[in-house]
Amino acid sequence: MMPNIKDHNTILTLSMMSFDAYIEVGSNGQWYDLDSEWGINSTFGWEDKGLRGHVFGNADNSLLIIGFKGTSGSIFNTEPTGEQDKFNDNMLFSCCCAKVDRTWKGICECSDKTYSCDSQCLEKKLVSSELYYDYANRIYMSVNDKYPNATIWLTGHSLGGAIASLVGQTFGVPTVTFESPGDRLASRRLHMPQPPGAPNLPIWHFGHTADPLFIGVCTGPMSGCYYAGYAMESRCHAGKVCIWDTVKDHGWRVNLATHRIGDVIENIIKKPSEFPLPPCEIQQDCDDCGLWVY
Repeated sequence: MMPNIKDHNTILTLSMMSFDAYIEVGSNGQWYDLDSEWGINSTFGWEDKGLRGHVFGNADNSLLIIGFKGTSGSIFNTEPTGEQDKFNDNMLFSCCCAKVDRTWKGICECSDKTYSCDSQCLEKKLVSSELYYDYANRIYMSVNDKYPNATIWLTGHSLGGAIASLVGQTFGVPTVTFESPGDRLASRRLHMPQPPGAPNLPIWHFGHTADPLFIGVCTGPMSGCYYAGYAMESRCHAGKVCIWDTVKDHGWRVNLATHRIGDVIENIIKKPSEFPLPPCEIQQDCDDCGLWVY
């Protein structure tokens, strides 16, 4: 069973689950109450400083949705998961270990000169690092082992969406993400199947054109990502993209504040007459890191 990406309530529910993945159960944080058919099956990661989220289930647990938390927003990494969130962002979405320019130290030694990267070195670093992707794979396998007859979907916002997509590509699991950075770069480096060999991946990325992270323009010394130490250089997505053109159709300005999942829910998804669900298409003519030589 696949998610009905043309159904507004389905997309709204998944976006709320992506929001709730940021909030610990029982805490005082703001929480979206889901329809009565949904409950919390289990949670993961809240005792550690790494990947966190929840497993949502319907009444008989025949449909389970794993929601992964995205990056906790703090320039100074004061959030419990902030340091590990940034490491994963910079490993997965930078052209070469966050070696953006001469002023950046980077997180590996795979770049020996400007716009030159040793691809074998980079892939070894990805494999040897304990990434959220590895932990997320174990989460999925654990849920699948416990509920072998259940249908499982994945969701998440931002980094959480990208992690969900990578797991979805690994196991062929339906995945719906929100404002996810480009994940195609990471999936290629992890040697996942690529089109045309995998033309019908059940992956859908919802996002809008005013979000610089989603469209891949949160780069350069004047950007908020650069200032905060995030090398968010990728822009191409695996699967299909479902894009609200908020810039052209609604006059929005590109602004990092529009990336927040709460804003997306309240200002876009909860206004279906103004923002109907967009068509979902494979991202054509998209390349990452064109200036780099590997």
